Amino acid sequence: MTDDAKKDVLLMIADISGYTEFMISNDLEIEHSQHIVSELIKTIITQINIPLEIAKLEGDAIFLYAVKRGENYNWEDVRKTVGEKLMLFFEVFHEKITALQDSAACKCRVCSNIDALKLKIFVHSGEALFYSIQQFYELSGKDVILVHRLTKNSVNNDEYILMTESAYSDLEFPDQLTIEQGCEHYDHFGDIKTHVHYPQ
Repeated sequence: MTDDAKKDVLLMIADISGYTEFMISNDLEIEHSQHIVSELIKTIITQINIPLEIAKLEGDAIFLYAVKRGENYNWEDVRKTVGEKLMLFFEVFHEKITALQDSAACKCRVCSNIDALKLKIFVHSGEALFYSIQQFYELSGKDVILVHRLTKNSVNNDEYILMTESAYSDLEFPDQLTIEQGCEHYDHFGDIKTHVHYPQ
């Protein structure tokens, strides 16, 4: 990829909700907290492959992207693969939660409350400017800012996938999703129409 290349992309953030409370309220068990969250993040990472790429790890979240049209795949492949992967993230996340609960020999507050952790996914479709700093690539642009803004929203639930209108039209899911339409307002962006799905 050339320096300062602008690409059409799907931008995603997979965020572990309840992380802040999990870490702060259990500061004596900080080592157990970090281990559990790290295991959950690694579980999601193992499901990520082309056309999905990791932009960076952001504490309790993974910032991902998929270039809409790559050299070795077409747009139909991207929209189907990403839709399947987003649903799979919830599945493997909860399988790992169950496995961690079943294997926990410790009865501390952290290990006893693993099921308090949930997964939220935010998706936006737009453009990103890719630029390099030494051997690292960074993504920038208004759409990168917007997908991060989406993590602060009015959805009153611990677990969901929130998509902007552009992302919802771009994605193809393996099954028909039950969708709740909404609207968020952000400074400099105005009203953003959203589509929210609550996984079972």
